[in-house]
Amino acid sequence: MGKHVSWRYKKVPHQQQFHEDIKSKYLHLSGGFGSGKSYGLIMKAFQLSYINRDVPGGMMCPTYGEFKRDVLPLTEEILDTHRIKYDFVNMKFRFPWSKAPMYVVTGNKKIRGPNWGWGVINELTLIPYIRYREFIGRVRLKRAVCPQIASCGTPEGYGSDYYEHLIEKPFSDKIKVVYGSTRANAHNLSEDYIPSLTSAFDKVMLDAYLEGLFVNMLGNRFYYNYTEKNEDRTILPFDRENLEPVLVSLDFNVEHMTAGVWRYDGFRLQGIDEIVIPNNADTDKMCQAMKERGYFPDNTTIYPDTSGKNRRTSGKTDIEIIRGHGYSNIEYKSQAPQFRVRQLNGNNLLEKKRIKIHPDRMPTHKRDFLAVTQDPGTLQKVKDNPKLTHASDGFDYMTDLLFPFSGRRSGVIVQRGYR
Repeated sequence: MGKHVSWRYKKVPHQQQFHEDIKSKYLHLSGGFGSGKSYGLIMKAFQLSYINRDVPGGMMCPTYGEFKRDVLPLTEEILDTHRIKYDFVNMKFRFPWSKAPMYVVTGNKKIRGPNWGWGVINELTLIPYIRYREFIGRVRLKRAVCPQIASCGTPEGYGSDYYEHLIEKPFSDKIKVVYGSTRANAHNLSEDYIPSLTSAFDKVMLDAYLEGLFVNMLGNRFYYNYTEKNEDRTILPFDRENLEPVLVSLDFNVEHMTAGVWRYDGFRLQGIDEIVIPNNADTDKMCQAMKERGYFPDNTTIYPDTSGKNRRTSGKTDIEIIRGHGYSNIEYKSQAPQFRVRQLNGNNLLEKKRIKIHPDRMPTHKRDFLAVTQDPGTLQKVKDNPKLTHASDGFDYMTDLLFPFSGRRSGVIVQRGYR
């Protein structure tokens, strides 16, 4: 790594794993504070520059201030320690083993400039996701031997775009995430650093800031009893051949209209599938999507959002549109249950393991259960993230009917048997 350079780089395990991987197209090191992730990223930049020598690359940092304060002095320190001559002029590094530079850009403004063959990104989770996509778009030179895009950062929780696109629903099958604990790098830190972290943060925060794990950063979880015990990867998929009966929980929304598909034995619910229409959704599209997956009127009971009796698309309410597609088994309440009732009911079912989901087939539901939070004043769900709450709202409407809180089943509207 680096022409005629004897690098003094004593790697901790996660740095070793990060450094050795030159096959993954998108490589991310998710590390705690003080885990050595930025040091590892700079060494990765030198490695990629050497492997792809004479092919330009890019480095992105959240802001110029962060680059000048942290990344630039650390980069210069490493190069000076190894007595490597280099130039840094006009936001470009030049190293002696390559004729092509490494350009430096920041994540707080639109990226404009040349094309690259490789790239590295520091503190990825502090950079707007749109800038990350712009950066990826710049790495497109075919002559690169290793066209890798390597990044590092401390995780910012389930609600972030990076959790969704790196962990929950990877945008590529060439993504690899390496996790790095601060404890593994303790020998490079002051003796009181880790104790200071453990005293400053609670267990949830320590999982992120000490272990580098994606967690619910906000606290006040609405579904506080949801755990891995509510997940079951042995749940069988939908039996399309025999058109087994299913229940569909449905939340109407123009953006991220969401349906959950459930198997019900009279006592427990098994989550077997979900349908999410992310943009420009309407009820006609959802009905068509259900039919395409085998959830036909004859084997499906729908538990829709109560707003469906009022919301109108093309002159018809959503409930009327559903019926127009042949779905005659529909149950909903005249009014949605109060949030506190929904929370107590849902968590009671989760705690008693009467709710199980297949997490790989229902990732949106899993994220809702883990990430949706509660306003401590109003006790309502916090709805400031447009990608959250739709799946769990549909779950609430359905469970309120199947497992009525304290036996309350007033205001139920049941429509069956006509088309």
